[in-house]
Amino acid sequence: MKKQTTKTILLGSVLTATLVGCAGGGTASQSTSTSSGKKIQESIIVKGVTIVNTVNGQLQANMALMIDGGKISKIIPADAVGEQGSKRVIDATGKYVVPGYLDMHAHVLGRPFAKEVSAVMLAYGITGYRQMSGTEEQLKDRKENKLRMPDDSPELLGLAGEMLNRANAPTAEAAVALVERDRKAGADFVSVGDVAPSVFFAALTESKKVGDYFAGNIPVGVDAEEAAKQGMLSMESLGPVDTILISCSTNEDSVRKSLIGETKNSATTESIKLAEANPLLVRLMANQNAFLKTRTIIDTYSESKCKKLTETLVLQKSWQVPTLARNQAMMLADKSQYANNADLKFISRDQRAFWTEVSAKFAKTVKPVARETLRQLTAMDMKLVKLFDKQGVKMLTGTDLGGVWVVPGASLHEEFEQLAKAGVSPLKVLQMTTLNGAEFLGKRSTMGTVEVGKNANLVLLDADPTDDVGNMKKINAVIRDGKFYSEEMLEVLKKNAAEKMASGSAPEDSGLVH
Repeated sequence: MKKQTTKTILLGSVLTATLVGCAGGGTASQSTSTSSGKKIQESIIVKGVTIVNTVNGQLQANMALMIDGGKISKIIPADAVGEQGSKRVIDATGKYVVPGYLDMHAHVLGRPFAKEVSAVMLAYGITGYRQMSGTEEQLKDRKENKLRMPDDSPELLGLAGEMLNRANAPTAEAAVALVERDRKAGADFVSVGDVAPSVFFAALTESKKVGDYFAGNIPVGVDAEEAAKQGMLSMESLGPVDTILISCSTNEDSVRKSLIGETKNSATTESIKLAEANPLLVRLMANQNAFLKTRTIIDTYSESKCKKLTETLVLQKSWQVPTLARNQAMMLADKSQYANNADLKFISRDQRAFWTEVSAKFAKTVKPVARETLRQLTAMDMKLVKLFDKQGVKMLTGTDLGGVWVVPGASLHEEFEQLAKAGVSPLKVLQMTTLNGAEFLGKRSTMGTVEVGKNANLVLLDADPTDDVGNMKKINAVIRDGKFYSEEMLEVLKKNAAEKMASGSAPEDSGLVH
């Protein structure tokens, strides 16, 4: 069957033209100009579309969405749309509309080619993301309305302060001071990486005092169940590695104590850079034999203990952001599938070179017995996610963009596929990347569903996403803040980004700080 092309029709006019006919195939600005040069946002009608209810999966066919001022102003049957004068009407017959996708664990701001990364994310249907690591400068700029975001970009849904690590938070006092500083600068939440357990809980306590929520990793030696009880709102990357899984072990206490005793409370510039790409490798390089205790955790896995953990997570309303695709790339870093991924064209030349170097170090460092443990860990990750889903633990989609082999946009779609392989239904995967993010952020009134009054951040799909998770990748168009991007325009965004990244040198302002 021939693929249907989304068209723009100008009712009340003799003109009917596809969007690719726009000069140069440039950005899809929904504005016209008056004689004074002032831009006025143009109204849009998306006609003939099937609305996917992200709450229950029900489908409402042959509807029309009216979009004004970046909001959904009206929803009526398509047959009820009358003459609209010069209003822009998108013929979306046979398409499905869902809220825009959310990447709830990303590192976009401050990185080279951030503008291009943002465009690629948008082209893959991502209309919002949570920035897990911020800087004092970024927070200050945002507070003073100087944080520039590109036109073709997802919305910044949350900005953390500086991520806590063993270099900037070596002591509880240093962590508390950093939390206080970033809160005054306007941080939305406290983000934690790898710190000592005493530092972790001191920062968690302080974040509650200043009114920020606490999110991030579960460092070695920290009990995930206790972290939830103390108020940690979201746990990322299933630990990562084994730091959540350890709570499911019948040998939990002794293994945790032994790991704490072998953890070094120090950091270097090189190890921090390496940890951003692959924290597992840093741990293996420090003491590979200690990591082999992970095998004990796997061998002593208890379903009943894990269910006890899930009960606590549900009771304390502590969220999970599994980042399954990121975890697998981290634990299987030297697999040829990553280095040969065609989507690496959306990664800068320098970044690819660094990742190749990291993966070569991974191949040289990891012993065969550890490789088998890592293979089993990837299976345990899937098992945990399936159990979390079954037990009602709230989950969000995230990519940990910035980690080794994590590609903007494309890796979120890989995450969808991995969640499905873990046993999460297509509807729940859709909810994880739309409805759940809105609930987590306290923004159900403006996002998460396709309803009147909601923000016009939408994705048009060629097939029903509740039928097969693969259909979430079949993007026909994206609407961001009321701006319409046809499939052809999305391809232009990808093409332009790939060409700039291939050049090797990022513009001076590519980090989007000022």
